[in-house]
Amino acid sequence: MAVPVLTQLRSLPRQRLAERVTAASYGTVLVLASLVVIEPDEVGSGVGWELVTGVGVATWVAHLFAEVVGDHLRHSAALGRTEITRAMRDGFPILIATVLPAVMLLLGRLDVLAHRLALWASVAVAVVQLAGLGGFVGLAVSAHRESAWRFAGMTTMFGVTVVSVKVVLGH
Repeated sequence: MAVPVLTQLRSLPRQRLAERVTAASYGTVLVLASLVVIEPDEVGSGVGWELVTGVGVATWVAHLFAEVVGDHLRHSAALGRTEITRAMRDGFPILIATVLPAVMLLLGRLDVLAHRLALWASVAVAVVQLAGLGGFVGLAVSAHRESAWRFAGMTTMFGVTVVSVKVVLGH
């Protein structure tokens, strides 16, 4: 199933693909930033799952709002269903970026995973998602696998650095 999805993504115009990769990157970095403020006890109480899910949904709504306002300015006219649907689709990867880390936290909430393990699994999933995005972009712009892996590594390091700066400035 992954191959048809990749084929479909690659068939999108470069601008649409860039919008979706941007949204997925932004969503993943914000999820990572929210994960670093969650304590293991908050996983057990459900606060962790709620926070990550809330960050994803709120970011998607903010993205949708910003896109609609920007499109209104670009087109100087009221927007129709087509433009709003496009903005929803382009921002959908923000929600997708939230799902797996939130599921890990939910498994901790339900005591399927130990709280600390669920939290670390959420972080690991988000970091892997960031690396996957970097790898996807690297492969999309270069035919050389080595370049793609280098870009994936740089993307991951940059995302982790952004989250680290956020944590330092936020505390």
